[in-house]
This record gives sequence, C-alpha cells and structure tokens, in this order.
Amino acid sequence: MLRCQHICLTTDRLAETRNFYVKTLGLVAATYDEAFGLLALLLADGFVLRFEAKGPAEPSSIRFIGLELDSFEEVDRLFDELSGRVPIVQDLRSRYTSRQGPYGFIIEDPNGYRLKLFKYGPRVQQ
Repeated sequence: MLRCQHICLTTDRLAETRNFYVKTLGLVAATYDEAFGLLALLLADGFVLRFEAKGPAEPSSIRFIGLELDSFEEVDRLFDELSGRVPIVQDLRSRYTSRQGPYGFIIEDPNGYRLKLFKYGPRVQQ
C-alpha cells in the first residue's frame, strides 16, 4: 500500500511562505534553507508540506490543500484567530452544522494556494 508522505509546491516567496505557515498557522518547519530554496513543514502522521523556490506559484493547478483539525472547537478557535489577520475566502461552517461534511473554512497562503481548514463529521449544536 502506498502512503502519501509529502506534496511539493513551487514558490518565489520562500521567507513569506515560511512566516505564514509557521507564525500564522503554527506549523513546524522541519527544514528551511533559503540558499537551497527549500521549506519543509511537518504535519500529522509524518506528512510533509514542501515548498521549493523554483519559480512562481501555480495555484490554479490545485483546487485546495485540505488540513484537518482535531475538533470542531479547534476549527472555530482558528477561524476566530485568523479572521482578523487573514482574508477568509469561504466559510463552510454553517453549511455543515448538522450533516456530514467539511466543517471549516478556506483561506489563501501568500502564494495564492487555497487551504481548507476543516473537521469532518456532523456537528451537533448544543
């Protein structure tokens, strides 16, 4: 069985990309080498989101990168935290409050790549 270990995207904004993912989203940079043009970010289960400074980003070729959070509360907390600092492209939370689906929202990184930050499963309103 194959297991997805990483995805590699291009950028011409390596430092800005690192700052966004590390400082804004709180991810851990496993590798950052500006001279070599490489940024590798660690996600759960050993997955690596990798950026190479090989030219401008090509966000039109990717619909979005899905990053699942641990809980619905974490989705809401991150939405509240980011909404004042990062433009929200689409808020999906109300659409999936009572049925299965990606309860979350979509933002863009400095390169224009869209990130869907979500949690799957029905959210039961209290």
